[in-house]
Amino acid sequence: MTQHPTIHQQQERAGAETMNYGPPPDHGGIEIVESFGQFPLEYAAIRQRVGIMHLPQRGILRFTGDDRQDFLHRMLTQDINGMTGGATRRAFQLNNKGRIVADVVVHHGDACTWLELDRLDIVALKELLEAKLFAEDVTIETFSDERVAMAVMGPAAVALVESLREDGTEAGQIEPGTHHVLKFGDALTTVYRWDDVGAPAFRLFVPSDAADAVYAKLLDAAGYDAERDVEPDEAYARERREGLRGRPVGWSAYNTTRIEAGSPLFHIDFGADSLPAETGLLKETVSFNKGCYLGQEIVARMHNLGHPRRVLVGLKVIGEALPVAGAPVYEPTAKGEGMAKSNIVGGVTSSTLSPLLGNVPIAFAVIKWGNHTPGTKLAVVAEGELVDAEVQALRFVAGDDAGGQ
Repeated sequence: MTQHPTIHQQQERAGAETMNYGPPPDHGGIEIVESFGQFPLEYAAIRQRVGIMHLPQRGILRFTGDDRQDFLHRMLTQDINGMTGGATRRAFQLNNKGRIVADVVVHHGDACTWLELDRLDIVALKELLEAKLFAEDVTIETFSDERVAMAVMGPAAVALVESLREDGTEAGQIEPGTHHVLKFGDALTTVYRWDDVGAPAFRLFVPSDAADAVYAKLLDAAGYDAERDVEPDEAYARERREGLRGRPVGWSAYNTTRIEAGSPLFHIDFGADSLPAETGLLKETVSFNKGCYLGQEIVARMHNLGHPRRVLVGLKVIGEALPVAGAPVYEPTAKGEGMAKSNIVGGVTSSTLSPLLGNVPIAFAVIKWGNHTPGTKLAVVAEGELVDAEVQALRFVAGDDAGGQ
């Protein structure tokens, strides 16, 4: 059998620079790749060709038993009973106060159901759901070590996945809201469409014993060679031009593209103190046509009242200064009042310089209702100064503008 270096070794050879996702690794956090030292090329890969990203922060809870679908229907915010085998939906798990415990992607199959979520939330969610079981035929197990998550993102994502597929649904036929099992060599891999970067993108869950080989095959099929990429010769440059021109990408490039595309993340742009109505994701995560579920009374009350007290919005910053997460947002009058705390209307959750928009600063911010309407003029602290900003929708770029197809 052909031996492949581990994903970690392959990433090191490509010049990986790592960061902590969550707390330090020795306190339960996860080490992920921040970049491969080539942010412009990594960003360009997602926007123009294809980027390949390892997602060690994603995990799985696996549900089996005859009552699993009905049980999850009574727990989650989405209509789980309406799902057939092969369906995928995003949902929230709430507590009894209507606050978000976990942001999950539900993959429902004929034999089992997966909840894909942030690994940092797996223990708490498993404990919560097991405490709600009474006599139901449901078994819950952590399945994260059995699968390795990867993302393939960019206009050439379909071509890259198709180049590895030996059997199963054609990559171009995989629609959002479904998942499929594709055969990559001997690896039966669960694949679904997840366009969170404003371009075609897939999430892959590869059997752990085949993950090193599949990651290597993705890089090879994308035309990437770590050693030759350091000082590309004419032959390598020609091969790149004639191929898919993909490369491994890290968190920094992904983070910029997902902000441009209006894709907020749990634990970053909203958290355990958030209500679903505050996230900007209400339509895709909550069903108002189902019966009771944990936290449903709070969600329904908020819906009937018409709006929450605060909501996540996009914020376009005027000028070149970049606000950072936690930076306060003020009403415009605050500029003449010494940034009085009484004028604070929100705070920044994520920010980046958008290459696609000419390196202008853009951000997500949680803003008080009444100041959230697109076009509203606000001010935000950036690089020690108070600068003008304007509220807009979460999505800064259209799919086609972002390189989608």
